Amino acid sequence: MKKLLGFIVLCLLFSSNAYSIEVTSLEAEKKLEFSELFPKSICNKIYDESSFGVENKLEEEVTLKKFVNLKRINLDETNSVLKLFFDQRSFFYTDPNLNLIIFNNLADDFSDQIQSISKKIKDAGTKKIVVCEYDLKESIKQGKFFDFQMTFQDSITVNSNIDPKILIYYDGTIEYLHYDEEVSYDISDFNYKNYPFDTQKFRFVIYSKIYENLSFRLSDKFKLLKEEATKNKFSNISSPGWSVNSYSPYPFMQNLVDAYSDYNKHSITAEFVIERNSSSFVYKFITPVLILMLINYLILFLPSEYNKPSTAITLFFLILIFNLVTTNSSIPQMPYLNIIDWFIFTALLNSFLVIFICFIEAFYIGHFMGFSLNEIVKVPKNEKTTLLRFRLFSKIFVPLTIAVSAISGYYIISF
Repeated sequence: MKKLLGFIVLCLLFSSNAYSIEVTSLEAEKKLEFSELFPKSICNKIYDESSFGVENKLEEEVTLKKFVNLKRINLDETNSVLKLFFDQRSFFYTDPNLNLIIFNNLADDFSDQIQSISKKIKDAGTKKIVVCEYDLKESIKQGKFFDFQMTFQDSITVNSNIDPKILIYYDGTIEYLHYDEEVSYDISDFNYKNYPFDTQKFRFVIYSKIYENLSFRLSDKFKLLKEEATKNKFSNISSPGWSVNSYSPYPFMQNLVDAYSDYNKHSITAEFVIERNSSSFVYKFITPVLILMLINYLILFLPSEYNKPSTAITLFFLILIFNLVTTNSSIPQMPYLNIIDWFIFTALLNSFLVIFICFIEAFYIGHFMGFSLNEIVKVPKNEKTTLLRFRLFSKIFVPLTIAVSAISGYYIISF
């Protein structure tokens, strides 16, 4: 009689209007604030009767709904390491056997506490309510829940600051929940030819080593998060020194070959594109060097008595200092040139040409014309025609050489 009454009560609760708490009750990034609804005694009974992980393979088709909340991207370019920080990662499915276990345990208990819980569930207007929490690793080890063997493909390390949990819901949903994860990848294959104006692409894959009777889908909450992130131009993802231009996660199925041709590898694949914030670099390095290049070029317009060679040499060493202190401090040494390398080469070439021209001019005045640098100013123009032509030629030759260097550098780097 008690079981019959329990069945009637549960049917009334289940027949109430239910709306997904994922979309209508929570914002996309809001964490699930866990509150164990059932008493410990009930949760322990449910745990004892659970045996979802006894078998090593799935006997029936299971569709896992995934949620991944990427919160921060950090690049340690000196060591060629990319770190991804996940605020939350979860996947879940609904098992009718768990629903039956929950029903059987509640049907035998008509205490005031269970009646109060039933009222809370009815008032909530949804069956998707967390009722029990278990330790994920321990539950899988004891065979209570199935091990889907989720793996971050090609990752170096995976660290979590909070122990993962398994949550069970009133409607029979089993959720595998991970918080505060840090995943590292090797990025030695990044292309730095356009540094510091480079854009980098990266793809991370979370896949299951279970290749039978399994498929992936994005949860409603994940779809909502994608929409909100796109609308807000991915401002929810922190990436110091970079801007996130795109972020696109999607379920992917790969057919395995050879001996595993009848199996499929299912994953959630996410691709993102980040662009380096180069404005600070432009103001702190490129602009000062361009100013030094301009001053260096203007030396050619000074009269000879202003000791042009020593001024040009000073500017040459200033550019060298900028190169040593500022450039390539954050990226690894590559076997190819990048934009900033060629920019420095062009600046040094400009400085070297000015020094070389100043020395030729001083040598010509002193050894061929027989004047000192102070005396050449008083010499009539008709007596220094060759010198004036050389100065005109040098004023055209230097910027022309810089232009050729810049254009050739573009083609060498890009092609």
